[in-house]
Amino acid sequence: MDAAAGARPAAGQGGTSPRGVVRESLGAVLAHFQAIPFTLAVLAVFLATGAVTGSFLSGPPERLLAVASVSAPGLKAGQWWSLFTSMFFATNVLAYFSASLMILLLLGLAERRLGSRRAAVFFFAGQFAAVTLFLLFTQLARFAGDGWLGLMVDARLIGPYAAVLAASLASSGLLPTLWQRRLRTAVLSGSLLLVLYVGHPETVVGLAGAVAGMAAGWWIQGDSGTLHRHRSTGRETRNLLALTVAIFAVGPILTAAVRSPTGPLALLRDVVLNPLPTLSQLEQNCGGTVDVGCLEVGRAGFAGPLGLALAVVPVVLLLICADGMRHGRRLALRIAVLIQLAVTAMAAVYLTLFARMPHGPGGRPHTAVMGSGFVHVLPLVAVPLLLVVLLWANRRQFRVETTPRARRTLAAVVGGTWLVLASGYTAAWLAAGGMTRDGGLQGLAAELARQYLPLPIPGAYSRVFENRNTLEAFLFAYSGIIFWFVALAAVWLVLLRRLHRTDAGTGDRDVARGLIRQGGDSLSWMALWEPNKYWFAPDRRSGVAYQQHGNVALTLAGPFGPAALHADAAAGFMRYCAEHALIPCFYSCTDGLWPALQSRGFRRVAVAQETRLAVRELEFKGKEWQNVRTALNRAAKTGVQAVWGRYSDFPAPLRAQLSEVSEEWAAQKSVPEMGFTLGGIDELEDEDVLCCLALDAEGQVLGVTSWLPVFEDGRLVSWTLDFMRRRGEAFPGVMEFLIASAVQELRSSVEVISLSGSPLAKDGAASKSEGLAAILDVVGRALEPVYGFRSLATFKSRFKPDYRTLYLYYQDPLQLPAIGRALSRAYLPGLSVRQSARLLRTLVR
Repeated sequence: MDAAAGARPAAGQGGTSPRGVVRESLGAVLAHFQAIPFTLAVLAVFLATGAVTGSFLSGPPERLLAVASVSAPGLKAGQWWSLFTSMFFATNVLAYFSASLMILLLLGLAERRLGSRRAAVFFFAGQFAAVTLFLLFTQLARFAGDGWLGLMVDARLIGPYAAVLAASLASSGLLPTLWQRRLRTAVLSGSLLLVLYVGHPETVVGLAGAVAGMAAGWWIQGDSGTLHRHRSTGRETRNLLALTVAIFAVGPILTAAVRSPTGPLALLRDVVLNPLPTLSQLEQNCGGTVDVGCLEVGRAGFAGPLGLALAVVPVVLLLICADGMRHGRRLALRIAVLIQLAVTAMAAVYLTLFARMPHGPGGRPHTAVMGSGFVHVLPLVAVPLLLVVLLWANRRQFRVETTPRARRTLAAVVGGTWLVLASGYTAAWLAAGGMTRDGGLQGLAAELARQYLPLPIPGAYSRVFENRNTLEAFLFAYSGIIFWFVALAAVWLVLLRRLHRTDAGTGDRDVARGLIRQGGDSLSWMALWEPNKYWFAPDRRSGVAYQQHGNVALTLAGPFGPAALHADAAAGFMRYCAEHALIPCFYSCTDGLWPALQSRGFRRVAVAQETRLAVRELEFKGKEWQNVRTALNRAAKTGVQAVWGRYSDFPAPLRAQLSEVSEEWAAQKSVPEMGFTLGGIDELEDEDVLCCLALDAEGQVLGVTSWLPVFEDGRLVSWTLDFMRRRGEAFPGVMEFLIASAVQELRSSVEVISLSGSPLAKDGAASKSEGLAAILDVVGRALEPVYGFRSLATFKSRFKPDYRTLYLYYQDPLQLPAIGRALSRAYLPGLSVRQSARLLRTLVR
């Protein structure tokens, strides 16, 4: 393997001096600035206007507000120009810095994609659309009696935020699928975050600009004939969910750093940071006013001097979970869901309190006050609950389970810490006469709850903070801080530990890797993928990889380990299945298992044709190889080269391009990407897997293939093609070029390579179309418009391969329905009911 892997260096590595790198970087920066003249002009005018008018420190002077801001009264007075002149001012130094970055990055991106003229059109049109939407919605809010948006009707809007966001999202219609989705998710999530947590008029008009830009981006997509609902790979779905969780995690801290936040979720800072300790104080402060800011009155800081640090803990915990989710960790998903549910529950407490709080004469609820509090607190319940629904709906994308031992250790550390702290406080409380002073055990429960959760204590225990000795006061103030920091450290060790040694199956996977090096089929390396489990012989010299779906144990290829032990391994696996009431099903296996299984009453059906090339005998000569020679010649003329290496060794820009190509491919499918015997980007990260890139003269990735090693008696004997993706605008024949390059590159180390098998696509002569074979044949034909398995098989046949049939072995025909369901779950683990219906409609058409 090392000879093949090291045959050619990864692109961008070696041969370039530091001075040359600096020169190339400066040239790229200069070229970028030359491509964005409109952006640089806007930035220059923006900064020059701020300097000339002295607006950098505290915004434009009052005498210039008619020009520097746009408002409904000003527009009514005929000051229409303020709609555009207001874009070249900001309110303070931080606002100038933020706006300058947005102009340089986001508007620059828009100009690179749209061109200077169209970027200018969308920039000014976006400002007009955003301000129009802002005025429309604030007028409607005032008419509806809203106490937040309705008060913004006469607000003065200053800054270029809406125009920049509109132009950038308009340009997203021309971005590659991967970056289009990421830009839209980040901008819309960030804009919504600012509106919900900060809630200033500038954030609302910024969101309006983002929405207008999104509509323009859809229009551009539709105009170019590419508008459709993009489907993402499982990897990118996890990335987007992690990004969303991370963005909303920083909301409470963001409000703490902003002066006078007014957004609907600004109260979340009060729920998490330092809530009112008792219901009686809540009623006293909020009982006679419609101002929901009453929650900030009479704050006593009962969490001690480290209360702010305690408030940061949930944010950091969610950020850790976001990174764990990015790596597919199921435990990270569960913790994130639990945190959001906890926030929902705490917000629901406040929602209930505002709904039941007496304000009017005779203790009756005051309708206006109750409505104001209810409307402001309701988003606290709705937003985290929506995040929970979103995460739970995509839970199938998180397949990496944590070991039971790590989960038990985490539970023991967190639970033990709480038990020690709670016991210590209980002992101090009892010693100080708490039973008679604080209302008995219910008072103790209220105090313990308040130490660890930001919940208001019932009014009957409103004196729980008085007459405390030093030990009680210390434990009350710091127990929660100690507990949450221990929990934070424990979760970090489990989720973000280097090499993820807490992943379930890591030890078994290492054993399986060693056995596969001793012998296996051409597909055996796929056994190392998630979420396969393993059965090993008692002496651990052989094993079987399988997935359990329902009561079916579906193997991936045949047994691995020394070839002489394969039959015994299959027999041992069948005994294991019998002991655990499982149905054994050997999938994508060669006919080497047939003698051993036939004697046990098994039947078989062909499910794929593996294509194999004898690379040392292969010469691309003659008329039948014309297509391959044409692809090689075209690549040579256009400067396209094959670059070999491991995924982790490629520079970050190349890895980003691989994700772009993969997402572009997935976006063209009406159902999710398949798994089981079909790998994705995640599987490229294996250090034993080789990648081959088709790279043009400008460094653009036109196509990619990956190759899995095949071993026999500890020797590398073959490579198996797995991952195949091509960029949409790549030249015709790029995949022929990549496979021909593999033939030329790998013939020095092996005699045979496998182009793998195409699922549900087989040679008609391989088996009669009877029984299950007939069903699979019909399904294969039906799925052809969606996945193109048979077209792929036809493509591979151009290389004049030798064929080897891969079989599905089963015992009882009555088990076939269960086996069929298991196969569908293995290949499409994330298929929802709605997606199943969409797939069915596609098949019918």
